[in-house]
Amino acid sequence: MKRLLSLLPLLFTLTCVGAPEVLRVDFRERPPEMRAVDGLPSGPLISVLETAAHRVGVDLQWREAPFLRSLDDLRSGRVDLVPRVLLTQQRREYIHFLPSIGNQQLNVRFVVRPGEEARLSRYEDLYDLSLGVKRGTAYFEPFDSDDLLGRAYASDDAQLAAMFRAGRLDTIAVLDAVPMEAQFQAMNFRAYSYAHYAHQQVLGNHFGASLKRYQSDRRELYDRLGAELQRMREEGEVALIYHRYGVLPPDEAN
Repeated sequence: MKRLLSLLPLLFTLTCVGAPEVLRVDFRERPPEMRAVDGLPSGPLISVLETAAHRVGVDLQWREAPFLRSLDDLRSGRVDLVPRVLLTQQRREYIHFLPSIGNQQLNVRFVVRPGEEARLSRYEDLYDLSLGVKRGTAYFEPFDSDDLLGRAYASDDAQLAAMFRAGRLDTIAVLDAVPMEAQFQAMNFRAYSYAHYAHQQVLGNHFGASLKRYQSDRRELYDRLGAELQRMREEGEVALIYHRYGVLPPDEAN
């Protein structure tokens, strides 16, 4: 018995050495790439990261969280990774961006009321409108830093949709049309259209990692994961995973 007890610390040490690293990863509703199904993450973007993590010997601990909370937790190091974070110079101050898994056409469109599509036909028309935007979302420059725009901030798509239905907004800036339209559908609201003006842009699809953790104890791990994601993109595996879900993959959606 004494011999067995003396071996317990060694057995515990060996178990810990063999245990895989765990990364804390946030997700949110961003169909069709990423969504919550019974509280669990699903979609091609989730499968891409899980495949890469498995190959480099990493376990993922998922948490569904609002995007603003995820950004705060990336800054503090309370979370390791967040899928589909748009790269901006401001975010580089606290986010280490893993290699892009592909480029996507992510145009910014503007919701208006039916019959008012021509009211917003160019960027300058925005100055005359009450404009709904999502707090923390990166749209495009100079839009994001234009202090002359009459912005009204909301925390999520549901709040923006409710404000628009109540007549408190003339237009909403929309980076992801599917989630916004889902909110309108959920409230049985169909009195919306899209303005003639839209900002055209192609952006990389990145996983954002905590720069604080990268600079302290996770550099080698993040780099291995990033290298595997890059290999999956180059060899067409990312595209295969997206096709299995029936979703157009990055680099084909341009």
